[in-house]
Amino acid sequence: MKSRLILALTILVAATSAFAQSTHSKTIIIKDGKVIEGSDLLGPGDMLLGGKRAFLGVSLMDLSDELREYFGAPKDAGALVASVEDNSPADKAGLRVGDVIVAVDGKDIDSTWDLRGAIKEKKDGEAVRIDVLRGRNRQTLTATLVEKDFGPGRIRVQNLTDLGERLGETFNSPEWKARVERLQNCDELQAKIKDLEGRLRDLEKKLQK
Repeated sequence: MKSRLILALTILVAATSAFAQSTHSKTIIIKDGKVIEGSDLLGPGDMLLGGKRAFLGVSLMDLSDELREYFGAPKDAGALVASVEDNSPADKAGLRVGDVIVAVDGKDIDSTWDLRGAIKEKKDGEAVRIDVLRGRNRQTLTATLVEKDFGPGRIRVQNLTDLGERLGETFNSPEWKARVERLQNCDELQAKIKDLEGRLRDLEKKLQK
């Protein structure tokens, strides 16, 4: 069950990242394993990938309750900066790993999806105000976005109606069942992580004295 959840979340993240991108380049349609060029073949099961859009240069993750408490973020708000690309607009603006982005141009950011949506609406060279929590203190940074090409064009993947059946076959395979058995100690690992988080909080309190 935990393995299925992990896979489902991975698929969801990939899909939402794809739909968060806007493109202005040549269209490529992939249907039944064949590449078909054209922009008038979009169907209800298509997925949008690649192309050009405004670029900030951070990798993000949504905050769990434990992380929200650790970073001092408000409940159900903020997106955690997991990495910053060197020499990117985010890097030049002073964004750091561990910052919690809570607003862009005065608009609240409640999740990674919100931030992607806010950035994709911007243009090349546009300056944006980014409010972050750093060390439990709020500050405002300014980033000048650039346009980045994320691929040769738009890729639309069709005919995914049998995805559930294919995933079912994967879950029933001996290889997948072996992976599930190896994850049976996941609860023990989570307990160790929570214990480590508690020790980090205690250390932080001592350093603040």
